Amino acid sequence: MLPAELSLRISILDGCEKRVLPDWAASLVWLGAWCRSNQMAGHRLIVFAVLPSRELAAAFAGLGCIVAGSSVYEEKLSWPKFRSLPLGIGVFFINNSSGARYGGDIIGFREENGEEFIEINITKAAKRSSLGVIMTVNKRHFDDYQFTENKPPSAAKAQSLDAAGNALETLVGNSNYKWLWSDTAEGLIVTSVTSFENSIENLSLLIDSSPPIAVSNFLCLGRNKDQAHAKLRIDHPRGSINGDFPLAILDGGKAFSVHEHVNAARNILVILDRSEYVAEVHDIAKSLGSISQGHGANFTGVIPDAFAAGIEIAAYLIDDL
Repeated sequence: MLPAELSLRISILDGCEKRVLPDWAASLVWLGAWCRSNQMAGHRLIVFAVLPSRELAAAFAGLGCIVAGSSVYEEKLSWPKFRSLPLGIGVFFINNSSGARYGGDIIGFREENGEEFIEINITKAAKRSSLGVIMTVNKRHFDDYQFTENKPPSAAKAQSLDAAGNALETLVGNSNYKWLWSDTAEGLIVTSVTSFENSIENLSLLIDSSPPIAVSNFLCLGRNKDQAHAKLRIDHPRGSINGDFPLAILDGGKAFSVHEHVNAARNILVILDRSEYVAEVHDIAKSLGSISQGHGANFTGVIPDAFAAGIEIAAYLIDDL
């Protein structure tokens, strides 16, 4: 979906003022989606975006990351994943029939008469009488529960996520509902968390004629340091930046200074304003250019003929050492 189409489909509600998505914001949504989508085995995509001002740029790039993640999600078997978890690790689960929520520690797996079972010591439950109970779940009934490694959202948060999921379905058309509730995060934003949260506080988005949805809900945000459900994680440069992510968005010069420590991110998008594109950054970009394999890249999708005025972009495909 090119920036021009995004501008036609997405509107912004800033307080009480509604307007179409600006060209520069549409370009950032497209760029975030492009960086998230292009996952190439043995390679990393490193992209620099230099703007007159980067205010809200990371938020819109994050939106693109979310849009791309929702459209490429493939459901994976849950049992093999949990069967491989180490004993003692904490998990969360919801009974699909009753809606009851639990937390507990895996204490064992066993086989009996050709059947496989998982055993969990309940440590969190609405009823105190359930605490300390050893719960046994048969593999055949595993799908009767929603198991996650991250704490599921509250009922109120779940409702807002449902609204975001419906809007994404309207926008991309082929998103998988189960993606929204899967453990996997689509990206990490490294930024000044307080400034980022303040910048999107009163912003909402409308997809076509859908009801407005707060940007923070649309991004499904969560701090990277917390074991809580989130599709896009966020933390400051000196915070928790560990994790396995398809994309890391480094928002600003301070965030870029930690780029060497973002080891598990497949791709990296660096967003800078012009005053932050200093000689040191230029030298790093130049060194990436000397080892880039971009001439052999087969990028999916269509690259726009031009981006919004004032945005400069350089992309490098390098070997994942």
